[in-house]
Amino acid sequence: MSHPPASPPRSLPPRITVVGPGAVGATLAGAFAASGAEVCLLGRPGPHLDAIAAQGLLLRGRETGGGRETGVEVRHRFPTAYDPARLPVPDLAVVCVKSQYLLPAARSIRTWLEHGTGVLVVANGVPWWLLSTVEHTGQDPVLRSVDADGELLRLLPAERVMSGVAHFSSAVEGPGRVTHVSGTRLIIGDPVGGVSQRVTQCAEALSTGPVRPETSTDIRRDIWEKLLGNVNLNPVSALTGATVLDILDDPDVRQVCAAMFDETAAVGAALGIESAMTAEDRLDIARELGAFRTSMLQDADRGRPLELDALVGAVRELARRTGVPSPSLDAVHGLLALRERVRGGGETVGS
Repeated sequence: MSHPPASPPRSLPPRITVVGPGAVGATLAGAFAASGAEVCLLGRPGPHLDAIAAQGLLLRGRETGGGRETGVEVRHRFPTAYDPARLPVPDLAVVCVKSQYLLPAARSIRTWLEHGTGVLVVANGVPWWLLSTVEHTGQDPVLRSVDADGELLRLLPAERVMSGVAHFSSAVEGPGRVTHVSGTRLIIGDPVGGVSQRVTQCAEALSTGPVRPETSTDIRRDIWEKLLGNVNLNPVSALTGATVLDILDDPDVRQVCAAMFDETAAVGAALGIESAMTAEDRLDIARELGAFRTSMLQDADRGRPLELDALVGAVRELARRTGVPSPSLDAVHGLLALRERVRGGGETVGS
């Protein structure tokens, strides 16, 4: 599939459609709207989007002023649809779905892509485009664990998209109700590096909202550094049912998490993605969250498919491609994949 060059967002107010208005997507929708954008929502059929269509999106958060922190509530009325044909072609599509749903989301907005709509993908894990941006003589640029036949890379090649790394926490409290719990950072960058005009304009479209954008000259490093905090605690928590505090207070389990960190850091270094962070540094930061239930544990509790391939499977695939040993990653991935098969949680892509 060929695309016209992605059009940067217009001068304010841009037309922005959030694809996947869950916790992160709804928070970003409110942030773009607070900065003056014309926002629409595209989502899957269900009570959450139905409630937003009928009653608006209720966003709860906190504001600090005069040395005091107070709760705030804002109700936004956004045009919503299950079918992209029912919405105007946006300047920017902000895709906020979990990695296993990225391909269906990309297929659904194919017509927008053909019209030059810009794309910002905010997702956890190893991105499908990573191998196409690193030096790899004679290697397949398709990352099979997250993009089995390369269709996602054809629909959304690296030069066609921006990537976002969310460092804030939000939760869907009920249909049409989302609470912005903590954090404000959204790092935005081009997979191919540098800070392009479209990245700058995307950040400007979040100029006054509750989410604070940062532009990055090396979004791959930012993605990998967040991955270093997710690659171990998420799957270990889903496997054990334990909180982050329980995991890190157990010396044996903490050692497993540290080994997974070290293996992932070594894979990143082999790809030219360096990080100065150590396992102990990262785990100490995570421990400050206390008895926190990771997103993967919450998905496991609800019987939802897990982001196992994007968070662990893809790292294992890259480890094999770069010759980096990954015994701890292999063990945890194998155990959790088996648990999902036994529970009927759906197949995972082999890696």
